[in-house]
Amino acid sequence: MNKMENFSSRNEIIDCSKAVEIAPNIWWVGHVLENDIFQCHVYLIENGEESILIDPGSKLTWTHTREKILRLMPLEHIKYIVCHHQDPDITSAVADLLEEIGTKNRYLVTHWRAAELLDHYDWGIEFYEVQAREWRLDAGRRKLKFTFTPYMHFPGAFCTYDTTTGILFSSDIFGGMTETFSLFAKDADSYFEQMKPFHTHYMPATEIVNHGLDNIEKCHPIKMIAPQHGSIIPEELVGPIIEKLRRLKCGLYLEFGGTRKIELMTKVNAVLPEVFEIAAFFDSFHADTRRILASMKKAFPISGIFTLALINNDYFIKLDSNTDKVKPCNRTKQEIIRKFHETFREQKRLFIDSEEVRCISFERPATLYTFPVHDYDRKVIGIGMFVLDRSFERSEEMIEMLSKFETAIDIITKREVEVYLLEREKSMAYAMAITDKLTGLYNRHYLEEVAPVELSKAKRHGFPIAFLYLDIDHFKRVNDTFGHDAGDEVLRRFAHIIIANLRDSDMAFRLGGEEFLIIIPYTTKEDALKLALRLREVTRENGCTEYRGKKICFSFSGGITDTKESGFDLDTLLKRADEKLYEAKGSGRDRVVV
Repeated sequence: MNKMENFSSRNEIIDCSKAVEIAPNIWWVGHVLENDIFQCHVYLIENGEESILIDPGSKLTWTHTREKILRLMPLEHIKYIVCHHQDPDITSAVADLLEEIGTKNRYLVTHWRAAELLDHYDWGIEFYEVQAREWRLDAGRRKLKFTFTPYMHFPGAFCTYDTTTGILFSSDIFGGMTETFSLFAKDADSYFEQMKPFHTHYMPATEIVNHGLDNIEKCHPIKMIAPQHGSIIPEELVGPIIEKLRRLKCGLYLEFGGTRKIELMTKVNAVLPEVFEIAAFFDSFHADTRRILASMKKAFPISGIFTLALINNDYFIKLDSNTDKVKPCNRTKQEIIRKFHETFREQKRLFIDSEEVRCISFERPATLYTFPVHDYDRKVIGIGMFVLDRSFERSEEMIEMLSKFETAIDIITKREVEVYLLEREKSMAYAMAITDKLTGLYNRHYLEEVAPVELSKAKRHGFPIAFLYLDIDHFKRVNDTFGHDAGDEVLRRFAHIIIANLRDSDMAFRLGGEEFLIIIPYTTKEDALKLALRLREVTRENGCTEYRGKKICFSFSGGITDTKESGFDLDTLLKRADEKLYEAKGSGRDRVVV
């Protein structure tokens, strides 16, 4: 059988538990999830040691995808990883893949808009940005072309065309929501019905769709379309489906029902394309909702937009058009919001008075239009609100008009939550990298990073910095007598004393073992001695810890220098302070040498 013809007839005999060759050396290596109308496809172009994996998939399917690939070739043969966009349903498996095969001599192929977000994962792989590579990729025997389809799902949307087989890998374009899984589309009419809800949800405007289709049709000939979702489209259905898609009115603002408010409907119809364009070209929740607010004011008496978003089913953050600060709500408000969220999910009231939302303060009484915010699995994870004038008409017609804007806020919220989680993970990873796990103080790695910066600043502006080097006396005796767990308790107790006696500008480090360092900006060694003596007095009073019913007390010795004495070189400062520390230890311990 010619692998590029009559694929629809093969649906009944395809074994999707194995890789499926859809064209010579091109394989479907996805996995069918039960009861999922939003199946995600993964494709592999087998090309020796320059093989290409297209849209790797999610953690839900990666185990099966990996198994299928391994039956065809070693994973290490994958050199290029094409990610048509940054959403987790195609990118969350990348980390697992790279952990196994490494990043050396591999490339993640995508558009710069996606690369900007994917860079936050810190995978360490080099990006192959298609717009900077003349929209093509030469991979040995394989030549790929990329076609730009902006705003069809997201600003940097593009498709991949294999010149050898004529297959167009189209990402979200031509995707569908299929009640029953079918790897290949059976006919144009039934499959297009499955495409409709997907495209009216993701594609912001018919004009944008047709612009993208114009670019797609420059790829010639198209022998097959392999989308990320739905079903693969064989050659005989390509033309009819493209024509149908050209005529589809996209955007969830299509129908206004039976409203008689013609003037308002006209305003809303004019405003909606602006709003969805803003949502498509994501910047941040604050920036985007400020722009959306300006557009919506052309039709409604609206003064604010915000979302209460549930993070990992753990706590809520408030996203507000009036501030760019994104942080968890305080503990008192968390419980109030959680109860409000549960009540909202049960009753789903649309209009409420601002006084009913006790967890948020408003400048003046207002009417709130409330709506659910969803994650990518359509699970309600928050409450979106439009802040309207108190006298706003609470009618079904107004609900119908306002509901057209929900999806834009839903999209922006999902994106902001993604960015928030990425930044939080990045911050947590960085904090772990620079912090001593036992004591919570900074570690030597961070000392080498931050000290040169602080010393350079001090030298430039002419202020002193003091270095206080500390060492717990007879620490080895504690470990030998009571054990290392007891030693750890002593280290934690001493670190607590240090932290409690520092200024905000001071920095404390555990350098290893029982050695500590305090960097004290704007301070001479004479003034640093005052801090050292205070620490000694506090340690004498509180430098004891209980361990298994035994009281363990400790003292410390210290050495102090400053930039006036030792200059602005980190190694010199450390060496000089260390010399004075050992002078203190050699002269009896429990003392500080300046």
